[in-house]
Amino acid sequence: MSSLKRWRQIGQGQFHKWETPGDELEGVWQGSHEGRFGPLGTLETAAGLVTFPLHIALFERVRHLRIGADVLVRYTGPQTSKAGRLFKGFEVFVSGDEALIDAARGDDREAMPGDA
Repeated sequence: MSSLKRWRQIGQGQFHKWETPGDELEGVWQGSHEGRFGPLGTLETAAGLVTFPLHIALFERVRHLRIGADVLVRYTGPQTSKAGRLFKGFEVFVSGDEALIDAARGDDREAMPGDA
């Protein structure tokens, strides 16, 4: 096989960009993975698989979710950090206590690619 071939993955569902405050995705958490331009998250929704960028504020909220957890992710819009930097804000809701991984014990922690 030639190393010059450009491969692209198919059959991975829709891609969702967080653009409008109030945008929501609801579904079953399928985990995170490294994408071409940074980390991505995936939910199994009523409409099928949806993949979306995990901006740092969102990644911090989903990093302790169990695969298979019912999740609602809401984009709250641009916000300014205490340091004066603009970032995208999110709210993440789960159904039930078993949706979260016990971070103190490190159970099933889903690490992002490159985590040591």
